[in-house]
Amino acid sequence: MSLSVSLSEKHIDENVIDSPPSEAEHGIVKDWDKEESAVKRKIDFILLPTLALAFFCLQMDRGNISAVLTSTITDDLGITTNQVNVGTQLLSAGIVLSEIPSNIVMQRIGPRVWLSGQLFAWGLVATFQAFVQSYSAYLVTRILLGFCEGGFIPGALYYLSTWYKKEETSLRTSLFFYGQMFASATSSLISAGLLRLSGSHGLAGWRWIFLVEGLLTLFIGIFFTLLVPPKVGDGRPLIAFGRWSYFSERESHIIRSRVLLDDPRKAKGHIQISLSDIANTFKQPRIMQHVFITLVSMSGFQGLTQYTPSMIKSLGFGAIKANALTSVPVYCSIIWLTILSFAADWTGHRGPFVLLAITWNVISYVCLKTTAYDTGKWHRYGVIAVANVSYCSMHILNVGWLSVYCRTPQERSVAMALVVMAANCAGISGSQIFRSSDAPKYVHGLTAICALAGASWGLTAILCAQYYIRRRKASGHDGEALAVSD
Repeated sequence: MSLSVSLSEKHIDENVIDSPPSEAEHGIVKDWDKEESAVKRKIDFILLPTLALAFFCLQMDRGNISAVLTSTITDDLGITTNQVNVGTQLLSAGIVLSEIPSNIVMQRIGPRVWLSGQLFAWGLVATFQAFVQSYSAYLVTRILLGFCEGGFIPGALYYLSTWYKKEETSLRTSLFFYGQMFASATSSLISAGLLRLSGSHGLAGWRWIFLVEGLLTLFIGIFFTLLVPPKVGDGRPLIAFGRWSYFSERESHIIRSRVLLDDPRKAKGHIQISLSDIANTFKQPRIMQHVFITLVSMSGFQGLTQYTPSMIKSLGFGAIKANALTSVPVYCSIIWLTILSFAADWTGHRGPFVLLAITWNVISYVCLKTTAYDTGKWHRYGVIAVANVSYCSMHILNVGWLSVYCRTPQERSVAMALVVMAANCAGISGSQIFRSSDAPKYVHGLTAICALAGASWGLTAILCAQYYIRRRKASGHDGEALAVSD
């Protein structure tokens, strides 16, 4: 089937993708105008906070190891920080191994059932980490936590994409990731408070962190299960028992119809992911370039953030204050990401803003490495904070960049799993960048993250150039029709 659409230079996507059929071809007539904005805001208000809250729990439970390292876990279990790093690697490995299987299961039984079950599963594991008495038990809980968490992020992203049109996804992806960012910042403050309980009821500070934050996940899991809508256009949460809905019949009609007009393949609902779908996604060079951008850039990020509280503590701050100070740059990163996401959706171009986020990393990491360690502790802290401001914005923007240009629901589901797998593979490599023998200056570790940031900048620049060339070829001359074959 050959279609023709007229596109301006500004709105031609970075990749030539299938254009949706006309209204007449799939039997949907757009019978709304101003109503759509109000309906979209309603979706935002209901869906994004619920999913972001679940993401908050995921990041809190897997990321609190950085706060735990400032407590007495190494002394209590008789291990070194290098051995703690092994636990972090096993967690990431568990996530990587379960990403694609998790998404296959989710497509069969539905997002609400599967994502809710994951929340409760990892919440239980996270809670019982508080009672480990040996190194082997610690390793078991970490890999189990990874298995339970695996697939949640790409699954939630896929579910989110079914509610929105393609040009709306970058900003909503960023808003979803606010749950992760808010968790990284806020959990540092929560952990700082919980460390004050060290010794209370015979529990060390790190045990209080695992216990309280794990129980918090279980509580939020109940909230998530009761309130999340089951599928696009169906606003009946579990708590309603079918008696009421978030949306009126008119609103549900608009919600379903507008996404089908944008991408009629979303009409299939739950999809079946076959081995050939997985293989075909792996064969897409464009997708694998996105995957490698996340893998390389996140390796440096993961290494830095895991040891940021320890680096701040080594400047002469106490454990509680070090964790509190760690939260400051992450809150700043929320503002930074919001600006980049709005700009990406407004311009219709994602790649340049991924490149801008990585450029921040390159410059700030180099500044961190070259700043003398014996400068004033507040000056050194300022440099560490600046290096963390970009946080994982390059990965979040890259996810939105990739999601927009996936051609089928199967490809989108598998591609989201692959890019999140890459982020967790980065956790395996990144957790070994900062070593005990390199403390407290971490010269080798800082050199490594500078090199990784530079490499990811090069990969992103190449992909941006490829998209630009493809866009120029597709656009032809200004004002002429663009022929796109299905």
